[in-house]
Amino acid sequence: MGPAYATRSFQLLKEEVTRTRVTLVCDAEDVRSVIGGGEDPGYVHRYARNRVETASGELAGVTFQTDPVDHLGTLLSLALVDSEWAAPGTEVSVVWGRHPGPSTPGRALRAGHSGPGTPADADLGFPRVRATVQPAPYDDHARRRYRRNA
Repeated sequence: MGPAYATRSFQLLKEEVTRTRVTLVCDAEDVRSVIGGGEDPGYVHRYARNRVETASGELAGVTFQTDPVDHLGTLLSLALVDSEWAAPGTEVSVVWGRHPGPSTPGRALRAGHSGPGTPADADLGFPRVRATVQPAPYDDHARRRYRRNA
């Protein structure tokens, strides 16, 4: 197994990619009401893995980093979303809250219950922040000029 085998393996994996890196531009009104309690939320910096949903509540992806952008007056989130939802302009929602996640069997037993944990699609009543899909990197100069010779 040489370099050609590894190259072919990576090519096959690339063909199976189902998620695309995107920037989510959060709705400014939702940011104020959900995160800021009706006011400017100030500086928000999160590495939380928030669920990204379609309008019908279907899982579309997950956020990785969320930060404010002053000149936009809102938050941007770097996310991975299913390729079918990655087109610029697509409307999605970010579930703003920390899902407890599923439990491992040992953890569940130590906690005194035998269940498998919280299902990934459980609606725990967390608020939603509307967002619009845009390319990543968000800035056109960064997207086109930084890597023009790569």
